[in-house]
Amino acid sequence: MSVMIRGQGRTRLKVMGDVEADLAVPADSAGRCWLSFSDGTLIEAAYGEDDDCRFAVSEEGAGIVRIQRDGDSDVLRLDWSVEWVTVAAPGNAARAMAHGEPMPELPGLFA
Repeated sequence: MSVMIRGQGRTRLKVMGDVEADLAVPADSAGRCWLSFSDGTLIEAAYGEDDDCRFAVSEEGAGIVRIQRDGDSDVLRLDWSVEWVTVAAPGNAARAMAHGEPMPELPGLFA
């Protein structure tokens, strides 16, 4: 199955599909928030000056993410069986940062 998400003003996100909910955008988020899904997908949502909602993929999970424009805002569609979705303000989320490039594999080292 799948879920679709639309911004509704600066205060709500409408979730439709496997999960049905109206999620509150955190009041202290300054128009930005993170959406986390049960498949491992991480999405950044940001509201512009005209209350238009834009989505950007930060981490790909197991599902297929599609972001399409609908009028002034984006509509996010995640094609996968979604068990849960959460919303967090930017100040209430943390993620590991990559520390440099991974070491290359040396030819012939592993046989």
